[in-house]
Amino acid sequence: MFIIKSDCGLSEAGYDRIVEWARSILPQGNRLKKNFYTAKSMMKPLSLGYQKINMYPNFCMLYYLENAEMTKCITYEHSRYKPRTGMGKTFVAYKKLRYFLITPRLQRLFMSSKTIEHMTWHQSHDAVIVIGGWSDGASF
Repeated sequence: MFIIKSDCGLSEAGYDRIVEWARSILPQGNRLKKNFYTAKSMMKPLSLGYQKINMYPNFCMLYYLENAEMTKCITYEHSRYKPRTGMGKTFVAYKKLRYFLITPRLQRLFMSSKTIEHMTWHQSHDAVIVIGGWSDGASF
């Protein structure tokens, strides 16, 4: 259901209405969660997390590592944060990059006996694979 929600751009209210309809046609005692919030809270322990990195709106600079404390772009002198309107005390970045670490994802893949079989295939097979390059083809 989460995939359908993201693929179709459904709002949380739309998701909740679909779940309400599905629960009405399923038999009593079904285990379908009542709304988006409870379904998301159930999925949260399964997620692998990510790191948020602020970036310049035109994608030319990441505020990361040595630039993490900067508040303006080196090239364009543009502010890192949107102007604050109202009484809010938090800074909101113009753009955010979500960096998904690969190590926990690979560890999770290797936890399953079915996927580890496919991921270690090259060690147990003596296959010779010849890959041709651009130099093998005709020039135009």
